[in-house]
Amino acid sequence: MIRPRVYCAPGEVQVVHLVDVSRLLLPIKGQPVDAESIRLAASLVRPTQGRVYALYVIKVPREYPIDADFPDEIQKGEAVLDDVEKQFRSLKCEVTAEFLQAREVGPAVIKESQERGIDLVLLGMPYRRRHGRFSLGDVVPYILEHAPCPVLVLREKMKGNPGLTAISL
Repeated sequence: MIRPRVYCAPGEVQVVHLVDVSRLLLPIKGQPVDAESIRLAASLVRPTQGRVYALYVIKVPREYPIDADFPDEIQKGEAVLDDVEKQFRSLKCEVTAEFLQAREVGPAVIKESQERGIDLVLLGMPYRRRHGRFSLGDVVPYILEHAPCPVLVLREKMKGNPGLTAISL
């Protein structure tokens, strides 16, 4: 029988741990949902004094060599990861922040999780709609299907009115 352990610091959301997470991979994109993802990641690794691996992936179009120089993207990635490191330091959590260049984000995340022996991948995603319907995009389903470890998806809150009204049948 698995006995959940409950950890809750003052002002934090209560998190029930069914498994110990000492190595967590957190892909980061520089979006508003990142702040929530960072707080959740810290709360998940704190009980084991674990480490978060924050990863910023620069997607390289196929018409360029994989090691092509994209100064604007590199500068953005460095700024995002600097901010991520500051947030984790303020939460007293160990973090390794890196960026890499890849053709596709999903396979890059899977490869990193395999190489680092990751216990959990935490994906923060914005609430987005395509063609009038909620959409996970392409990256989240790929990671859910191929990850060698558990994957936790944190979707940001819906903004404003979701456009739905009560329907009576």
